[in-house]
Amino acid sequence: MGSVALYYAVLLITVAVAVRRGGPLERGAAYTALIASVLTSLVAPAPTWTSIEYNIFFIDVLVLLSFWFIALKTQRFWPYWITGWQLIAIFGHIQKMMFPEILARPYSLLSIYISYPILLLILYASGSSRRSEVAA
Repeated sequence: MGSVALYYAVLLITVAVAVRRGGPLERGAAYTALIASVLTSLVAPAPTWTSIEYNIFFIDVLVLLSFWFIALKTQRFWPYWITGWQLIAIFGHIQKMMFPEILARPYSLLSIYISYPILLLILYASGSSRRSEVAA
């Protein structure tokens, strides 16, 4: 329960910084993470991770498409990084589909903790958004 609270704290800080300091792409990425997190909590409140979590997989694919769309709209590096991190999450689901003997713990850890680098990159991008606009 504490890890969920920590995650949502980091998520809300990310959204707040993106809204306050970020541009439209940073806000879009932060809102994508927020919506995906809330949807995941609603459709899979207590996943077992013993078999493929199709609801979470579907949400992760939608997030990948959203991040990819953001990446296509800019020349900055961070959208490509968050898209790549999200793709790693997708590959975790695909590996579980291909190899059902993968234990629940590694599968869940990959799916859960991949979000932190994504949020940190959105925070970084939001903080540097104004500097890049001034430099351009």
